[in-house]
Amino acid sequence: MALAQVSSLDLSQRRLPDLARRLPDLALRPATWIAVAVLLLAVSPAATSGDSPIALSDVAVAVAGLLAVRTILRGEQLDVARSVPALGLLAIGTAGLIAAVLSHNVPTNVVGAVRYVELFLVAPLAVMVALRTRTDAFILLGALVGLGVGEGALGLVQFATGTGAGIGEDSIRAVGTFGAYNIGSLAQITAVGFVICLAVVVVQDGAFRAWAAAGATVLLLANLASLSRSAWVALAVAALVTVSRGRPARLLGAVTAALALAALILPPLVTSETPIGDRVASLLSSDAAPDQSLVDRQALWAAAVDMSLDNPLTGVGLRAFPDFRDAYADFSLLGSSDISFGSSFDRVALESPHSLYLLVASEQGLVALLVLVTVLAVLLARGLVRAARRRSDLSTTIALAGVGLLSFELVSMITGDLGGPGSILTGICLGLAGWAAADVDLHGP
Repeated sequence: MALAQVSSLDLSQRRLPDLARRLPDLALRPATWIAVAVLLLAVSPAATSGDSPIALSDVAVAVAGLLAVRTILRGEQLDVARSVPALGLLAIGTAGLIAAVLSHNVPTNVVGAVRYVELFLVAPLAVMVALRTRTDAFILLGALVGLGVGEGALGLVQFATGTGAGIGEDSIRAVGTFGAYNIGSLAQITAVGFVICLAVVVVQDGAFRAWAAAGATVLLLANLASLSRSAWVALAVAALVTVSRGRPARLLGAVTAALALAALILPPLVTSETPIGDRVASLLSSDAAPDQSLVDRQALWAAAVDMSLDNPLTGVGLRAFPDFRDAYADFSLLGSSDISFGSSFDRVALESPHSLYLLVASEQGLVALLVLVTVLAVLLARGLVRAARRRSDLSTTIALAGVGLLSFELVSMITGDLGGPGSILTGICLGLAGWAAADVDLHGP
């Protein structure tokens, strides 16, 4: 007995030095700093027009980018750095920089260019380079799922107790720690976590699948509690793509099953007069009886289209959309949106067309939009081919998650923009999709 206690003590004493020796290695991993950037989103202050454009999560992403460059200069991950997806992301970033150089709204355009390059080049490439081993994968994906579950649990409490953001006459909209100003961030992080868990359920088996299924359930409920109609549509598409694994027959079966399930659930849900039922009803009847938010969005879309047609090569300049908005929008645009959280109330100006595609077209021109759409289409096509292989390892799981997340972003970009702390998640999702499209595997322990 004494010998066993001594052996246990020796073992625990050995583990401490081992952990101490590993800390510098963990600190120099790009995956660690990307995970830090993700976790810092939970403590990001609610953005306002007067806040600093740089947050702690942006600093963490910059550190991850520098460590990724260090990794490449050491001769590691060269196959990732030279891959077609990496070159495509470089093309997106270059197009943004060219648009910034040619625009005239200095220095606002510089801030916009830095942000654009961060989200579409630095963050995605850092993620692609970071995913080398299983340790990197668990650090990065664990942070995404962990933050999603934590924020989702808080959001469910807000929904159940009426302590969330205001919608109608109730304060039931789940927003987590992001606040009412960044009202879409909870919907995005819970969707990201759900897609990752769903990919694990589809590819893996055993206890890993069971835990992923439990996490996916919590994340799905929290996403519903966010009452974000655009996130629901994008998540439904991402779920179908993930379940299909890029195989046409499975996609057809998934779509058929989804339609049958919708026909069974939606009619009673729409007539239930519950908050979720009312949001679904407004989504299905938005064209027949549009509310002011939809009227504003349509006016912003029309203004962005006119800007892009008048300035097809260079756009009006990065972050210059608000300066040209009133000159192009019609009188139906209210120009601001009301938000409330608890006893606080604020009115926020509509300074974006609320569509990433139209934002790029209006501020950078149609050429930049063509580059963006082409690269994203290539990432999706290559990722689907990779995910369709009949393998059940961790690399295939990550590849399938990347394809699902790219599908989510492609749809959510139709009605979403780059505002708020959750925009960093867009860069991380593109990085996972780029890693999948690069057709590389995890290696080492």
